[in-house]
Amino acid sequence: MEASQVNLSRRPFWTRQRKVWLVVVVGLLLRAWAAWQLPVDFDEPVYLQAGYEYAGLMRAGDWQGVIDYPENSEHPPLVKLIYGGVVLAAGPRASWEAVLLAGRLVSVAFGTLAVALVALVDPLAGGLLAVQTLVVKYTSQAYLEALPLAMALLALFALRRSQKERDAWFWLSAAALGLTAAGKYSYFPILLVVLYVALVDKRFRIGKLLLYLGTAGLAFVAFNPALWSAPLERFADTFAFHVQYSQSAHVQESGYPWYQPFLWISRSHGYNWHPEVFFYFGFDGLIFLFAVAGMWLERRRLGWVLAWAAGSLLFLLLWPTKWPQYTLVLLPALCLLAAGALRRLYALYHEQEAYWDWLNTMFPKPSRKYMIAGGIVLGLLTLAIIVNNALLAANRIGWSTITARTAPLPSDTIYDLLPMPDGRMALATERGLVLWEAARDGDVSDRWQVFDTENSPLPAERVLALALDGQARLWMGTAAGLAIYDGQHWAVYHKDDFGLLSEQVNAVAVDSAGRVWIGTQIGAAVLDGTTWTPYTASAQALVDNAVFSLAVEPAGAGERIWFGTLWGVSVYDPGAQAWERYTRQDFDLGWGGVSDLLVDSGGQVWASTQGGGISLWNGQEWQSYRTSNSPLPYNTVQDVTQLSAGNFWICTSIPNETGGLVTGFDGQDWRTYKPVLTGYPGSEALAVAQDSLGRIWFGTRLDGVVIYDKP
Repeated sequence: MEASQVNLSRRPFWTRQRKVWLVVVVGLLLRAWAAWQLPVDFDEPVYLQAGYEYAGLMRAGDWQGVIDYPENSEHPPLVKLIYGGVVLAAGPRASWEAVLLAGRLVSVAFGTLAVALVALVDPLAGGLLAVQTLVVKYTSQAYLEALPLAMALLALFALRRSQKERDAWFWLSAAALGLTAAGKYSYFPILLVVLYVALVDKRFRIGKLLLYLGTAGLAFVAFNPALWSAPLERFADTFAFHVQYSQSAHVQESGYPWYQPFLWISRSHGYNWHPEVFFYFGFDGLIFLFAVAGMWLERRRLGWVLAWAAGSLLFLLLWPTKWPQYTLVLLPALCLLAAGALRRLYALYHEQEAYWDWLNTMFPKPSRKYMIAGGIVLGLLTLAIIVNNALLAANRIGWSTITARTAPLPSDTIYDLLPMPDGRMALATERGLVLWEAARDGDVSDRWQVFDTENSPLPAERVLALALDGQARLWMGTAAGLAIYDGQHWAVYHKDDFGLLSEQVNAVAVDSAGRVWIGTQIGAAVLDGTTWTPYTASAQALVDNAVFSLAVEPAGAGERIWFGTLWGVSVYDPGAQAWERYTRQDFDLGWGGVSDLLVDSGGQVWASTQGGGISLWNGQEWQSYRTSNSPLPYNTVQDVTQLSAGNFWICTSIPNETGGLVTGFDGQDWRTYKPVLTGYPGSEALAVAQDSLGRIWFGTRLDGVVIYDKP
């Protein structure tokens, strides 16, 4: 009895079982955190849209419609059907955000299962997989990756566990392999590893191998309803699609070189893309380096893993489509190799330490009290970090970003935003005009319509300014002329029409009489319906020919036109045909002129300047807001927009650097939204608008659209 008690007391705390549980908990927490914090990614609306439509078919009892569902047929329907089940469980009144989170939690569950499976084989490798940022990202979003990854690992590890002839592990492995294929076809390389284990390690005879593959094939078809009707034809169509897609313009435009998979697996891209989510910086590069060492050190003990890594990597290098999520079929193998190398290196160190006793010589051994005190301090520090990250996460609620990588935006440079009367939002971008419409009629994805020089009469790709007239026609200032679009028909005007020497239209405004005013690089002009009248510094009272901004006073105030130029502001009264001018003697212009003009609901004029802050004209005098006399974060101001009475948004830029901040101002109090402390990413915003859902849009110079849905 006493001996057993002594042995029990010497039992190590970190048993293998506890290590596995620790790894699983860490993997689960990191994925749950990522599911909560990650922005919406490019394909998530696509897969959830399919889930919504599958749910509608199932709710109506249209099972043939489920089988024949035509959209997104390049991928098997299994995961999308699960998302459809999520939609059904959430109910018809569930919000898009709730369905997105529920779909992500499905991925979290299967992603955590994948971590658990690797941890059961090797707890250290499971720990590496738990923190690998690409794996965390794509097994925390409503993608197709988590289920086939978990099933691929289950198929492989169950087959290695199989001992007896056709035991339960044999059948489980075959079924899991079928589910892998039913989840996503890009996990095909796992079949090569399974064949290696079956033929080299298990020495399957041909009959047993055919039985195994036949069972996997039956499971594949059973869980792939798309193949229940004309299976050979549909599978051939899917394969042909992937071959064609790999050569498509979308893939070619990405510009990824043949060695791109090496770049995906050797750097912490999850952290680089989402530092606010991956607070631990990422260890992807170290995992890769140790895996390379493990390929040599573990070549005999882990031959099957080496075959896994080599086969998967060869597939990724040869296949033309190089999306980062494809690497998930390879990363568990790298984690296993890296864990083997780490153990080898630790054993070598431990051997040397046992002989030389370096640490005991160089460092004193701390007392038990010191260890307890240190543990308490470390625990408090960890708690503080957790609380701090939770508070920061709460501050980021409501913020999201739309980029060309995550939505059908043609460019991440947005010069202007304009809400349309029908609820759409017009975006002036570097590569065309975009009309956005919120999802409706059960749609998950928003609707995007893009006009460029190839599919419309738009005179230039670069659209710089937008305005609406009284007939809801959209006027667009571009780098090569002015365009008008009424929803069906286009008209275009060039410099010969304006009577000016410049075709680049920097600003557009429409007055109450329906006259269209434009500002160009060399003067301004007005269209009264049929005739253009030019205005220049030499012939009229424009302070300077470079006109960057325009604003129209309300008709009740006399309706004057304000021109923001490089050297000041000119004001024109069409009724009296009288001009006024304000230069740097009247207010601070900074170095780059007046970038934006706003006439607010109270009749005050806001002049945003490049380097001089904001100057406010109250009808009698100018009042300036600068960093020296106000909480304005920077003196380079791109835009001031009033969304409602007393609700102003100010966009500022960091001088001589990329980036900027946005500030809310109610006439008295200022609130600047900074990266880390809030969800604003620190982008240089050029325009602000409010959409039909009440969300605030910020069009940025390099980062697409940042959206703030105020809680």
